[in-house]
Amino acid sequence: MGFLGDHDLRPLALPEPRGLRPVGLALGKGANALEVAIAKSTGAPTVGTLRTVWRARHGGRASPEVLVVLYDGKAALCGPAGENPPAFLNLDQGKIERICRTALEEPDRHAALRFLHSAIPEVEARLSGLRNEGLFATHELESGVPKRPDWEEAKRQAQPLLKLRGKALIEKLGFSLEALPGPASILRAAESKVAIAVFLERNESPEAPNARFSHLSAVSYALAKADEENLDYVVVSAGSVLRLYPVRTGVGVGRRGSTETYAEIHLDLLPEDAAKLPSVSIQ
Repeated sequence: MGFLGDHDLRPLALPEPRGLRPVGLALGKGANALEVAIAKSTGAPTVGTLRTVWRARHGGRASPEVLVVLYDGKAALCGPAGENPPAFLNLDQGKIERICRTALEEPDRHAALRFLHSAIPEVEARLSGLRNEGLFATHELESGVPKRPDWEEAKRQAQPLLKLRGKALIEKLGFSLEALPGPASILRAAESKVAIAVFLERNESPEAPNARFSHLSAVSYALAKADEENLDYVVVSAGSVLRLYPVRTGVGVGRRGSTETYAEIHLDLLPEDAAKLPSVSIQ
């Protein structure tokens, strides 16, 4: 299946193609919806070419636009807005496809823009898709984990899961869920209780107070439930983001409070050749 092959791509016209070959156009949701224009090239385009083609097609319209150019197994990206839009070369195609897919599924162009403005600056980050807030040693994540003897097999097993979200992802990772009264669940490995899990709606934040979580933040609510159940970890699932929090204070290299200590995986930003969650035992 090709890039965004699960979308009904529309015909694409490039007013100033600059050697690019149109593939198709994917549309997001709502009025003035996000547009993802997909093209191909025989080699890497220049940043100047990307911006020229993007401007010619966008034409100052209200709709945000992302231009994706596929070449040599890589992707170039330009957009989604601005007089001098961000442009990147030599990106992982799988990562860019996941970013585009998530943006297209947002309920309107405003939500799509918020997501893209947070995701696109991270496409070239050294630890793209991984945010470590004092839980692990960053040097070990960068240098030690990829040298583990089980790394290649772990990547192979993880890659098919990158497109899953929410409860489906947790279950494919080998856990089962036991619902509690209210919005939390117990996460089990085999017969053992290992963590509290909460699943956020698209418009919910892990940190913001929320009536659904007794006017606490989702994180604070889940940590309190985990303490009641005498469990050591909390898992927060928010769309394409997974966070792992320790319940006890002083856990992790940062020695911070529980709400400030976590590891976050952003599934849309993980390159496919490094698609493995950080190793941690929660059993």
